[in-house]
Amino acid sequence: MRKLIALILLGTMTMTSCAIVEGNDLPDNAGPSQSVEAPARPQDDYYRFVNEDFLKTVKFKYKAETAGGSFDQDMITDEVRQILDEVVKGSGYEEGSEEDILQRAYKLQLAYDYENSPVPQKLQDMIEEIKNADTLEKLLDADAKMSKEFAVQSLLNASVTTNYLSPGRYDLSFKNYDEILGVDFKDLLDSYSSLTDIKNYGSDVMQYIGYDKKDADQAGTRLAYIVMDIYNATNMDILDDSMPLEYMEEIKPDEAKKIFSNLDLYAYLEKSGYDTSKIDRFETIDKEQMAAVNLIFKEENLDALKAWELSNLLKRYTGFIAPSSDILIKYYNKNYKSAEDQAAEKIMHVFSDQTDPLYVERYYTAGMDKYLRDMCDDIKEGYRKLIKEADWLTEETRAGLLRKLDNIIYVTGSDLKRHDNDLFKGLPDDNIFDFYIAYSRILTAQNRAKLGTVSDRKNVNMPMQMFNACYHPSCNSITITVAMMNAPFYDKDADYFTNLGGIGFTVAHEMGHAFDSNCIVFDENGRYDPSWINKSDMDKLIERNRKASEYFEKNFTVFGVYHVDGDQTLGENYADLGGMECVASLAKNNEDLQKIFSNYAVTWREKTLDTYVFELLEHDEHSPAVIRVNAILATLDEFYRAYGVKEGDGMYIAPEDRISRWH
Repeated sequence: MRKLIALILLGTMTMTSCAIVEGNDLPDNAGPSQSVEAPARPQDDYYRFVNEDFLKTVKFKYKAETAGGSFDQDMITDEVRQILDEVVKGSGYEEGSEEDILQRAYKLQLAYDYENSPVPQKLQDMIEEIKNADTLEKLLDADAKMSKEFAVQSLLNASVTTNYLSPGRYDLSFKNYDEILGVDFKDLLDSYSSLTDIKNYGSDVMQYIGYDKKDADQAGTRLAYIVMDIYNATNMDILDDSMPLEYMEEIKPDEAKKIFSNLDLYAYLEKSGYDTSKIDRFETIDKEQMAAVNLIFKEENLDALKAWELSNLLKRYTGFIAPSSDILIKYYNKNYKSAEDQAAEKIMHVFSDQTDPLYVERYYTAGMDKYLRDMCDDIKEGYRKLIKEADWLTEETRAGLLRKLDNIIYVTGSDLKRHDNDLFKGLPDDNIFDFYIAYSRILTAQNRAKLGTVSDRKNVNMPMQMFNACYHPSCNSITITVAMMNAPFYDKDADYFTNLGGIGFTVAHEMGHAFDSNCIVFDENGRYDPSWINKSDMDKLIERNRKASEYFEKNFTVFGVYHVDGDQTLGENYADLGGMECVASLAKNNEDLQKIFSNYAVTWREKTLDTYVFELLEHDEHSPAVIRVNAILATLDEFYRAYGVKEGDGMYIAPEDRISRWH
């Protein structure tokens, strides 16, 4: 039976393979026979049954695209602000400690007059170095310096990252451009008009350093053509793929040098602060784009590349540059909040690494950690049972999946440690710019020192003060942030099965990613290797993938018209389905199931504007929230048992049309 979910305000939550962002909402009608005004029954529209009364009271804030979500980042921001306020008022902190850095940074931020201060000398010197570069080699030296000392992304788009092809190892990666100077490559599919912004931006920065308008316009125009050339060489299939693993490859130094033939690659990397003796391979995902980037390094492009360098510098340090320039002032957005609020917001954003351990110490306890880890173990046992009972698997693949399951580790707030205070001693007190530059150089050096080393699987790779959870396929780990340990996901006063439908499902979803259509190609050690699943089982998986995609596309629509993209959303749908099958298997009776299902629906609640819904349908790898609730539960036998769903009910799907991740 087709579900025509006609929404006026549809909600959605974005849960990537490595992250959770926000969402959810209230449908007006889960089936063609149901009145909008009639109270929803669980058998007809479970999402509305659970969330309707709450969402009727929700109001949108000005310019907000969502409202009423369970992911209340504003609450976390207020908690972090309270911690910062207390630190600022405190005293006696050890030099280099988190509290010392926050207190000094806040006071320097509060004291800095952005609108009337000249450009900081170090920044002015960097601008002059770019301006005076009369050869490509000198400009590349400036680019390397900006990357090393000013935390500005290099034109080669290189960075130290975990190598998916060599589990846990940090290698130098040439990341592919998906946007340049704010112009998204996907927007260029429809029109080149946004390149005008780059042309104008480039022209303005060149006029700022003294070029006349004609020459500045020529540099800006040439920069726009450079961006178009890089875009035209880009494999857009990579950008459309939420996890483009098949495109990843390792390249040897000699090949990298041949690709970047227009510069001395290793000399450039040395000047950028990399220890090239540790580089015996590079990771890349789009060699054709790399080759296109190499072609821009010509003397004839010198002014255009200067415009790019200056634009990158301006975008990162707008507040320190634009207010003193009649040309660039239009890029400076005046903030009318109090000086104290502005200072706090900037410190909380820029120095989040310093507030994070304080947030964990304030809001995460050993008891919470034990509760969470015990629940993770329960969920792991639920998956063990599902995998063992999956009779379509060969014994070879089953054994491999169980090894992978056993090797999954959990990363929680208890794994976040304070930094070594000695590393941050001696930060200058002259002004906030010098303080931040010295601070950022320490972080940059720490990152580059990872090159060639093997990462700690317990490494915390996201802020604990962010509503987030993720599965990291290369580490075969699940990270659950402290912010997630808030109601309705986790409530210390709630019973086990209610929490199982909240934080438990979140964990089960992330654990499900280990076996979804994307990450199943990583073995138990985190190595990307599709061949580790034998061909027979891979063929079965592909067929099950087809049926799962068809299930979501055929049975569910948005606004009664628009279908989700079954292939685009397959990985997330599988993680949802496997996660719910797992947590439901832990219930002892119908009452337990109803608690799980109810809180599961609550965690997805949120109103979302129609315009935002269309954007998500086009680009998001997740189904809309109402579908993530109703479509998942409608294919689960336990849901039919818990609520007595029968043919003719809105949630009913014929048995032959239902799908399962494991059965």
